[in-house]
Amino acid sequence: MRNIRSIASVLAAAASLCLTAASAAPAQYPTVTEARLLNPEPENWLMYRGNYAGWGYSALDGINSRNVGKLQLAWSYTTGLKEGHQAPPIVNGGYMFITTPGNELVALDAKTGAQLWRYKKELPAELFQLHPTNRGVALYGDKVYMATLDCQLVALDAKTGKVLWTKQVEDWKGGYYMTLAPMVAKGKVMVGTSGGEFGVRGFIAAFDAETGAEQWKTYTVPGPGEPGGDTWPSGDAYKTGGGAVWITGNYDKDTGLAFWGTGNPSPWTPETRKGDNLYTTSTVAVDVVTGKIVGHHQYTPNDSFDWDEVSAPLLIDTEVKGRKVKTAVHAGRNGYLWVLERTSDKVNFVDAWPYVVHNGVSSFSVQ
Repeated sequence: MRNIRSIASVLAAAASLCLTAASAAPAQYPTVTEARLLNPEPENWLMYRGNYAGWGYSALDGINSRNVGKLQLAWSYTTGLKEGHQAPPIVNGGYMFITTPGNELVALDAKTGAQLWRYKKELPAELFQLHPTNRGVALYGDKVYMATLDCQLVALDAKTGKVLWTKQVEDWKGGYYMTLAPMVAKGKVMVGTSGGEFGVRGFIAAFDAETGAEQWKTYTVPGPGEPGGDTWPSGDAYKTGGGAVWITGNYDKDTGLAFWGTGNPSPWTPETRKGDNLYTTSTVAVDVVTGKIVGHHQYTPNDSFDWDEVSAPLLIDTEVKGRKVKTAVHAGRNGYLWVLERTSDKVNFVDAWPYVVHNGVSSFSVQ
C-alpha cells in the first residue's frame, strides 16, 4: 500500500509538471495570412511540403554538411500510438502541430517539446479502412485544419485546440475516408478522398476557411457527357472508378491552379472498365476558384498495375533545351521521371526518362 501511495505521488507530481509545461505556450500565435503562405518564412514550416511548389526544401543553413554529425537530441515526444506516423511537423511561431494514426492532433512547443494541447477525433466503432494514417494539417488565420478517417474536415483554434466547426465531406459508410493534409489557397480549404480500393468515385472538394461552407466538389472520375466521360464506356463503371486523392496537392499562384495526383482506377481488373479511364493515375490541374479541371496528364491509361500517381508534381521554373519552361516534374510509379509544362489552360507533355530498368512502356503517344 505504501508503494502504491508512493507511485501515486510520483504520478501526481509528473502530472503537475506536465500541466505547468502545457500552460507555458509561446508568447503569441502569428496569424497565417495568404501573403505568408505565398512567401513562407524559412524559420517556419507552414504547409505540407514547405511551400506551394512542393519543394520540401528549407533555406535555413544552420545545419549543414559540416556540423550535421554533431547533432544531439533536444527533446522527444511519444504519441503512445501504433501504426505509421506520416505527418510532417507544421511549425508557426513556435507552435508545432503533428497528427497521428487514428486522427489525434497534438500541438507542441517547438522549442521544448512540451504539449500545449491534444485533440482526439472520436471515430465510429464500425469504421474500417486499410490505411488509418494521417499526413498532417493546414494552417490559415488562427485555425488549424485536419481531414479525418470518417471523412470530416475539422477546424480547431490553433492556440487552444477548441473545435470551431466540423464539416462532413462525404459518407464514410460508402467507403470514403481521408488521409491527406488539407491545402489552403485563396481562402479555401481543399481536401481529397481516399478509398479507391473500395470502389469509391474520387473527388476534390473546397470549403470556406472561415465558415466551412462547401465551395465546390470536382470528381476525378468524369460521368457521361462530362469532359473525359467517354473514357469510361463500360456503363456505370465510372461510379466506382477510383481515382482517389491520397496526398496534398501543390499550387501555382501565377495561374491560380492546384495540381493534384490521382490513384489507380477501380476495380483493378481492367476488363470491367474498358477505356483510358480519365482522370485516374494522372496529374490534374484544378482552378482553385471554380473547381474546374482545366488540364491533365494521364501517366498510364487503363492502369491495371496499381500505379497510383498520387504525389503532386513539383512546380519548377527552369530551362528545357534552351527554352524557359514552367514545369511540373513527377517521379512516376511506372518508373519514369516526367517533365510536364503547366499553362493557364492545359498541361503539356515535355519529356520523360526511365529511372529504373523495366519493359512496361515501349513508346509514348502524345496527343
